[in-house]
Amino acid sequence: MPDEVTFENVRAASQDGAEDAWLVYSDRTLMALLVPAETGWFLQFSLGRSDQEGLIFPTLAAAEIWARARVDVVI
Repeated sequence: MPDEVTFENVRAASQDGAEDAWLVYSDRTLMALLVPAETGWFLQFSLGRSDQEGLIFPTLAAAEIWARARVDVVI
């Protein structure tokens, strides 16, 4: 059975105060933080064996595809 990937809208500290951001979970295990970018969503960090940063996703749907592809590696 595939793991459930979910997003939680949060506020993240930034140079200008705070901004909307998304925590990404796989079966309630934190795996990434996405923050706004000019062209979509910036992967601030990810956790686990697929530790990455600096990717930009044009949409949250694209970020979800990325997350689902890495679930087996992260958990």
